[in-house]
Amino acid sequence: MKPKIIYLFLSSTLLLNISCKRPHQAVEQVLREAEILVEQYPDSALKLLDSILYVPDLGKSQYYRYHLLLVQAKDKSYQDITSDTLIFEVKEYYSRKKNWEKVALATYYCGRVLQDQKKYEQAMATYLEAEGYSRQSNYVNLQALIQSGVGMVCYEQFLLEEAIIRFKGARKYFRLAGNDKNEIVTFNLIGNCLLIDGERDSALVYYRKGIELADQGGIMGEQVGLRIGIGVAYREIKDYSQSKAFFKEALTFPVDSLEKARLYYNLALVSEQEDDGDSSRYYIAKSLRNLPKKEDNFLMANIYQIWSTIEEKDGHYLQALEHERRYTDYLIAILDEDESRAVMEIQKKYDFQLLQNRNIRLQIERQRLLLVVSLLLLSLFILFFLFYRRSVRRREELLNAEQRIYQLKELARSFDEREVSFRSVLLRHFEILKKAALLEGYLKEEEKKKAQHLLRRFNEIVYGEENLDWDLLYRTMNDLQDGIFDRLRKLFPQLDELEFRICCLAYAEFSNTEIGILLKYQTNTVKAKKSVVRKKIGMETAENFHDFLERKLKS
Repeated sequence: MKPKIIYLFLSSTLLLNISCKRPHQAVEQVLREAEILVEQYPDSALKLLDSILYVPDLGKSQYYRYHLLLVQAKDKSYQDITSDTLIFEVKEYYSRKKNWEKVALATYYCGRVLQDQKKYEQAMATYLEAEGYSRQSNYVNLQALIQSGVGMVCYEQFLLEEAIIRFKGARKYFRLAGNDKNEIVTFNLIGNCLLIDGERDSALVYYRKGIELADQGGIMGEQVGLRIGIGVAYREIKDYSQSKAFFKEALTFPVDSLEKARLYYNLALVSEQEDDGDSSRYYIAKSLRNLPKKEDNFLMANIYQIWSTIEEKDGHYLQALEHERRYTDYLIAILDEDESRAVMEIQKKYDFQLLQNRNIRLQIERQRLLLVVSLLLLSLFILFFLFYRRSVRRREELLNAEQRIYQLKELARSFDEREVSFRSVLLRHFEILKKAALLEGYLKEEEKKKAQHLLRRFNEIVYGEENLDWDLLYRTMNDLQDGIFDRLRKLFPQLDELEFRICCLAYAEFSNTEIGILLKYQTNTVKAKKSVVRKKIGMETAENFHDFLERKLKS
């Protein structure tokens, strides 16, 4: 941190003194200072370069030197350089001057611009041209950058073997240049290639080498960055446990609140891809809590995007829509930021910023229109889905009612007035014949089309009158069958009233559906209650109720 503070102090002092010097001398001093800062502190170099006014009025030497430094600083600060095509003029200028070190550097950045424009063939040819120029200089760090650039083009086109060869070459040059930071990055890139190629063990070796080098040098940014990179790589190949492990390891370092928020977002994304909605929501909450007061629009957009996806998967469509709306708002904020940045660049380089502003706003309006249309379509889909689900539920209710009616009729058919058994007595008390006849009379064909009406009519007829008098039923059967129910109560005092009734009905060999009709329960509920009864009376799962109870009564 101390060298950075010193450089910032020097930069500030330089900026204060610029106004006291002649323009040529002041610009020369700024360019020299920017050249010192650009490798290690590109952000500070950019601030210095921004202090130079009236760039088009500079002499040719300073003008092209300025633009070469500007592209360097922007690239190293991870800013967009796709529109910095003036670098091709810079290359031609230094070529005419036969300044081979500058030619090699400018040619390399021409390759970087082409690569960011996704013109891979042209980028590869330009990097190879830069490689030829670099041999005429002793600029080892540039040779490493060129090798890394060629490797990245191969990597992006999945030419993994060639990419690994180039990255290894870059690592060798970075080591010669003493550039530990970039050497660590190449270990990570080699690991990524091997991981994609299915060589996980070899990939892990290179990842560990990078981590060891970062830990030895105490380069905290790379210690954290490398672990994040490895976590992302494992996430891309769907090895979620390894991915989470590296993200969590990165959290053990004293990172700032924004970096913590990004790490928790990555954990949320992994959990979402695992279809673990609860964990994903937990990490989203942690990410939001760690965000600094000045929000990162890009991170916020990503957070609300996966949050919307989670809620949609769980069927929480209103929440999903709300999070999608927030995601849209942050997308628009990002576009607005990009617009402002683009306008500032245009004001410095060109003289048609009003036209550019209008075009960007039109793009944003089109994006907004597309988002509104998408939300409307999503709303229509949700309404259709709800209507469809309601119709399915009605069909299920109709089927359920028809099944119960059919079972009631079967009970009526099985009733024998002459038989003296618990089953017959119970059906007589339940007035099964009367209720079955009433259902036959009430259920017309047009009523069967209305599931809710059918179920309501069934319940009115079957359950609308007073409940069965179980005490009377027990007394009757005790008189007929030698006190059978009193003996069952003594055998199983641990059963509550409902469990005892189910036990008795099962003993009388009523089916689960028939028991459900008699006790006004669903069949699944009856099955669950019978399982409880089995456990309480010590009965095996597959054993027949009637046989088991007969055996107990005789013993």
